[in-house]
Amino acid sequence: MKKTSRRIWLWIAIACMVVSIVGASLVQTAGGDVEIRKLNLVIANDDTLYAQMYIPKDASADHKLPLVVLQHGSQHNLQMQDMNMVELARRGFIVISGDALGHGSSTPRGLADSPALNFANMIYLIDTCTANMDCIDMDKIGIAGHSMGAAIVVSTLQHYVELGARGGVNKIAAALEIGYDPSYVPFTFEGIDEPVYADSHWGVIAGKYDEYFFRQPDAGNDPARILESQAALDFVRQADPEAQGPVENGKYYYGEINGKEVSRVYYQNPEIHPQNVFSTQTAADVVEFFYNTLGVPEGHEYIAPTNQIWLIKQLFNLLGLVGAVLFLFPFACWIMDSVPYFSSLRTTETLPEAPALDSTKKKLVFWGGYLINLIIPAALAMPVMHYLVGKQSFAPATVTKWFGEGSTNEIAAWALISGVCILGVFLLSYFLFSRKYGMNTDGWGYKISWSNLWKSLLLAFISFLTVYAIVFVADFFFTTDFRFWLIAMRTFNANKFMYWLAYVPAFVVFYLVNSIMVNGGNRVKGMPDWVVTLISCIANVFGIIILLVIQYAVYAKTGTFVFNAMRTHNLFPFLVLVPAATIVTRHYFKETGSIYLGSFTIGMIYTMMQVTQVAMNTGIVN
Repeated sequence: MKKTSRRIWLWIAIACMVVSIVGASLVQTAGGDVEIRKLNLVIANDDTLYAQMYIPKDASADHKLPLVVLQHGSQHNLQMQDMNMVELARRGFIVISGDALGHGSSTPRGLADSPALNFANMIYLIDTCTANMDCIDMDKIGIAGHSMGAAIVVSTLQHYVELGARGGVNKIAAALEIGYDPSYVPFTFEGIDEPVYADSHWGVIAGKYDEYFFRQPDAGNDPARILESQAALDFVRQADPEAQGPVENGKYYYGEINGKEVSRVYYQNPEIHPQNVFSTQTAADVVEFFYNTLGVPEGHEYIAPTNQIWLIKQLFNLLGLVGAVLFLFPFACWIMDSVPYFSSLRTTETLPEAPALDSTKKKLVFWGGYLINLIIPAALAMPVMHYLVGKQSFAPATVTKWFGEGSTNEIAAWALISGVCILGVFLLSYFLFSRKYGMNTDGWGYKISWSNLWKSLLLAFISFLTVYAIVFVADFFFTTDFRFWLIAMRTFNANKFMYWLAYVPAFVVFYLVNSIMVNGGNRVKGMPDWVVTLISCIANVFGIIILLVIQYAVYAKTGTFVFNAMRTHNLFPFLVLVPAATIVTRHYFKETGSIYLGSFTIGMIYTMMQVTQVAMNTGIVN
């Protein structure tokens, strides 16, 4: 019956992934009305930019459509503009979104010829598209980006405004910044005596609770009050010099610059910074902005900005992510059933009985150790990530050639140090107290033969390769992957694989320790298995939850942060990933009586999820 049940779960997992791939593809292509192309553009110094282009199938030389170029923020990749790509393309806009240098599948940042290239990628995309595609309406080109991507929008707009000021052509009809301050004053250029105003439509979407931007002294440095500031008023007065403050949320201020009608608009939504890329309100504002500035694409009907389908695609992507995690354990069981070489990994022995908490002293020791280990990861997060490794930098940037991802360096160090400290507390408690109360180390699952250790490592790697083979198939044939907001399984290139090799030991150590705690330290005689799993999940995330509550409670009350905002954002995915790992590794442990197979598998999967979602500050493979 166990074997039958696991086969059923295996097929359920596969079905989830198949439905995810097909469903997400149907949504993002608007049921086949939008073609998706992948591009690898070779730019200066042989650097490459990877991009995806969404092209409505009615676009042609005789039926030109507006172009919108989108840019993701720091530490992410082009799929973080998924929301806007889907909504704009289905409305008839040609859309292109690229991985910035050092991100996703583009050239690592450290291999770029000049730091200036890091902010020039949008210019390359625009110039390439306008030079090689005859289906673009050259008078209707828009750009938009989030956070670092919005900074790139400003840099791009400045580039084309300067071209226009020097007698060339400003290709940008409309620019939209999301989660980043605009230029509140006109541009100045060497050799041009007068300040230059951008003769393009220009908009901003600001999060009311943005952790980084929209802080002006005359508005109490409070992003919630940015519309009251003189800076916001100066921005809209670029178009309408007679505008009066405070600036109205979502109002378009019109005027003329260089004989062209232009507008300025400032949206404000009740969001934190990372929420800007996962918000129905922001998605509606993006659509409204490009409708108002570029018009409804010819041959396409107006679709209300609130009519959105991107979340359906995200739910399909989430289904695939869940299916991939569900796939791991029944797949490993199928291999152990079908391949005699791996059958020895199954346990044939009954684990020693867990100790009972039948006295006050035993309960104090158990729950005291539990609380200490609950606190350790949260207590170490900022000291390790922001201070020890991050050296108090605004964004993670401490790297070497062989450990070239700033964010992953911080998280890997945090995971490794937390794991060592948790194990230290557990062992100290064992030698001082628990062994006297009947705890048997044979129940921890750490004892294993060299042969089975190798087989565990090999089977984990086979599972890792199988799951990611499915991801590559999804990307190659359907241009989809498995993701939900900040959590993603996406394809990887040679540099990402090399960094996977570099970082996987740290994450494996953490999950080995976690498995010892869950399956050795948290088991109690008479405690139901679901309770053991539940208290283990709580222990793994409760401290992080408290840290985040402190961060945002203080922020809501004072407008200031206790901790570095980017480091707290990096913790968000672990609220889901670590409990999920706890549940999965618990199943592996009960099947094998060992901590290794489950921890190796989850460690490999999660490491690749981490390294493919953040920026590379340097690269190993040219």
